[in-house]
Amino acid sequence: MFALIQRALLIGLMLSFSLTASAAELKPFSLAGIADSEMSRVVSDVQGRLERGGFEIIGTYRPYDGAHIFAVTSERLKNVARQSDYGGFGAVIKVAVTEVANQQGGKQIQVSYNNPEYIGLAYNMGSRLAQVKRRLGQAIGFDRDFGGDGIDEDKLPSYNYTFGLEDFYGFFDFVDHGSHAQAVRKVERGLATNNFGIGQVYKLKVPGKQQVVYGLSLQADVEEQKFLNDKFVMDVIDHQPLRRTAHLPYEIMVNGSKVIALHPHFRLAVMFPDLRMFGEHSFGRLMDLPYVYEEFFTQAVGGQWPPGGDSW
Repeated sequence: MFALIQRALLIGLMLSFSLTASAAELKPFSLAGIADSEMSRVVSDVQGRLERGGFEIIGTYRPYDGAHIFAVTSERLKNVARQSDYGGFGAVIKVAVTEVANQQGGKQIQVSYNNPEYIGLAYNMGSRLAQVKRRLGQAIGFDRDFGGDGIDEDKLPSYNYTFGLEDFYGFFDFVDHGSHAQAVRKVERGLATNNFGIGQVYKLKVPGKQQVVYGLSLQADVEEQKFLNDKFVMDVIDHQPLRRTAHLPYEIMVNGSKVIALHPHFRLAVMFPDLRMFGEHSFGRLMDLPYVYEEFFTQAVGGQWPPGGDSW
């Protein structure tokens, strides 16, 4: 009997180890490759490859010198997005071309993109988006995933940076405009005026749903409002040799009649899970950023600030 119990325990331990070992550690970005070429040539080449690979480019963004971002989607991405409550947040993949100084004093061009498998799980889309990742790799290349030590795939859907901070569902809920059509009109009017340096990079309507996602350009004067300037924020957090330029642009979403966004405590942390809490390159230097986003994003999309006050 003792031998049987030992054998049962051993089988249980082996099974437990097998299940634990099978869980993948996923990272937020994928490196397509590094080129020694002119920035403009690589940008043109990547654009052509994306289009030939069946990806739809719905916006481009040059947030600062040496950075060019393509916002892309596909039928597969849109179809997956429609099947989850907030899938619009993951319906657009960002592909970045970034010029970086190399160790020899010259320049190298890095081509990278959001890891679709990571996005699919972290954004609770119910899919690893493996087909999208495979097609992106075929279109523009795949060298390796990067961005921290990796997060267990089983933990990604409930990821938060630390106890007490927001997870994926801890949205900013900026304003309820009463109807979907009114919400879309208010958002687009606000972004068109570029108030507070907040503009529009792209727009994507998720098919079959009252859901529209917008990519934002944040180009405020640093002297006036540094947290609404993408370059300032990225200078703080994006300091590793492989750049995470595809973190940009930040998104907001019209969901029904409401305008919402992923909370920065989640959105920044899930893309920079290895960033320290304090130090020169840390979240500590962006401590006021969530409050600035809440205040100025609310006004930019036609809401009232302070709540209950007069709308601009």
